[in-house]
Amino acid sequence: MIKDIATAQAIYNKIQTAQHILVVTHQDPDGDGLGALSALAQYLKTLNKDYQLFCRDQAPQNYQFLPLLHQLISDSLIFSRQTFDLIIVLDVSSLDYTGIEEILESVSYPYILVNIDHHPTNNNFGQLNLVQSLASSTAEIIYDLLRLWQVTITKEIATALLNGIIFDTGAFSNAATSLASLQVASHLLNLGARHKEINENILRNKSLSLLKLWGIAFVRLVYNEKYQIAFTVVTLDDFQACQVDPEAASGLSNFFNELAGAKIILVLAEQGDGFVKGSLRTTDDEVDVSKLAKEWGGGGHKKAAGFSIKGKLVYDKGRWGII
Repeated sequence: MIKDIATAQAIYNKIQTAQHILVVTHQDPDGDGLGALSALAQYLKTLNKDYQLFCRDQAPQNYQFLPLLHQLISDSLIFSRQTFDLIIVLDVSSLDYTGIEEILESVSYPYILVNIDHHPTNNNFGQLNLVQSLASSTAEIIYDLLRLWQVTITKEIATALLNGIIFDTGAFSNAATSLASLQVASHLLNLGARHKEINENILRNKSLSLLKLWGIAFVRLVYNEKYQIAFTVVTLDDFQACQVDPEAASGLSNFFNELAGAKIILVLAEQGDGFVKGSLRTTDDEVDVSKLAKEWGGGGHKKAAGFSIKGKLVYDKGRWGII
């Protein structure tokens, strides 16, 4: 349920009067960001709005079934080729996670920046900020907005929203799962959301190459009994050897989070841009991994967070490190 009705109404008003709208989600896009993006784009289409969808990274192939994602572009020249009077950023706790912060600082045209997110570490970077940290996902917030705005939620919009909720709740298995998220998911199913297609693309999409990569991560899994933390690493060489993209490591932290005895799970994965991505998970009520992620320039939720560090993974004297 929307807590800040005034901000929600202000966002609605800006959408109605905007001439050129840009909708953005974070780099290395995931199921929630893309689901929210798809749903909002479908709403803008019904309004006959001039809109553009942007992400610095292309959407993974298994999300191409989501409506309108074929419109998503990654070319930052769009900011100089077109002008936008409204920019809506989805599922991002800090503007630098979009990769366009410096670009926006250099554009010559005026715009309104809207921030819609559910991460408790959000720094309210927008001119209009709708941040609901109790929501399971940004997709759930978009659902609440559409309901507040009395928008008809079609089967296609329902599919996009359910995709986001299923992704961020780990198919209703992690701490993001709430009574509200289950109620929203139930309503979306009643509206015709394609649950089977979501499962096939998100939950049952593990290729042989991907499972080989996960096998490497299993072999390297280490448990530190003193700090009750389990961690593993995957390198660019591993991705190349298994013929998969770095995004293929995204499900490892959720999977290892089921490891008995470990209070914290950490997965370090080299990226192709000279950074190492860290994914943190916990099921312990007394642990807040978002605080750890923040120490390394990242953020997220109490139970699931992440960060990126410039460098590469190296193995020396029996230990992995980042240099």
